[in-house]
Amino acid sequence: MTTLERTRQQLDPVGTAGAAPVAIFLCSGALLYATFMTLRSQSEISHPVFALLALALLGIAALIIICAVTPTRAPLTRGTHVAAHAIALAAIVCEALGQFGSNAFIRTDWGPVTFGVLLVALGPYRPAREIASCGVCSAIVIGVITFLQVPSFVTPGPALAFIALAVTPMLALCLSAAAFSHGVVASIERWQAQAEETSVSLVRELRTGIARSVQQDRVTILNRDVLPFFTGVLARGTVSDIDRDRARSIAESIRQVMVEEVDRSWLESLVESGGVQRRNRPGAARVVVSDPHRVAPAMTVSQRTAIRAFLVAFTDIPDFTRDQLRIIFTDFQGRREGIITAQLPFFDSAMRSAFAPFFAVLRAVFANLEVEYIRPELTLRFSYDDA
Repeated sequence: MTTLERTRQQLDPVGTAGAAPVAIFLCSGALLYATFMTLRSQSEISHPVFALLALALLGIAALIIICAVTPTRAPLTRGTHVAAHAIALAAIVCEALGQFGSNAFIRTDWGPVTFGVLLVALGPYRPAREIASCGVCSAIVIGVITFLQVPSFVTPGPALAFIALAVTPMLALCLSAAAFSHGVVASIERWQAQAEETSVSLVRELRTGIARSVQQDRVTILNRDVLPFFTGVLARGTVSDIDRDRARSIAESIRQVMVEEVDRSWLESLVESGGVQRRNRPGAARVVVSDPHRVAPAMTVSQRTAIRAFLVAFTDIPDFTRDQLRIIFTDFQGRREGIITAQLPFFDSAMRSAFAPFFAVLRAVFANLEVEYIRPELTLRFSYDDA
């Protein structure tokens, strides 16, 4: 995954998780409505095979959307949208073929309405421009189908009137879904921009305090190791070979600590300072995190936040320590790959229930996330490009 799409699901994966029941309800309602209208207008069906095929295709399109909107399968991709869109459009064609030559009333055609409802269900998951453009193109197809059916209508009238009557419900629902998607995405982007400005201002305010804290840490090291050494040398009045060796040892240890502090990534700092419960020993974060190419900093802010939240969730697991956690990063031709493994005391259903929200967010920011749980080891594999 390279660039986040302008969808509510990818910009606000946690908030969009609650939209799945609504999408499922809309898809189920569309299928029930189509079934009811088919039974109601049996007298207008001249080819029952096509009528049944139309319902089957609509059911497949609805099932694709229902499966795709579940948080465990996030994000809903363009390919999934196109597949559901094409199958739903094929259902409309089959419905028209099932009533071809005998379609007396356009108001009994369920195709345009159910098609629009499916697009509404897709609103939180796809960009507004994509929903609107696909809807307009499909409206043209529906208009052509309606034009071919005009001679069979019992009510005389101009073809354009019937076309408008058929296309308007679908276009209204489609453009409403696109407008709503655009409005929500724009609102999220404004909030993110304001949050970023606030974060930058906060960093500026805290910079002095952070610098003072770092200085105090360095002074603590000097007070603990360097000053006692110099005090001892001054008290003796001579410098021995043992003192020289001790001075080299202190200098090397201080240099090592300072280099490690400079080179430490945000992920190592998280593991070291409180992401999970730990056993206090020097350099433990380096044992947990293997990042020889220093690719962890290449994550986007959203990706870092998702990983941080996932790791912090381990603090709720009784007796979990960072010794049960391993994080490995590799770099292959600019493609960053990560593997996280953890030992968890859960059965499969309990693990997936406990971490389902975190998997949903991770899938939204890492499109190719793979989750594998063979008790007691949980393994996550993902990849990303430069931020």
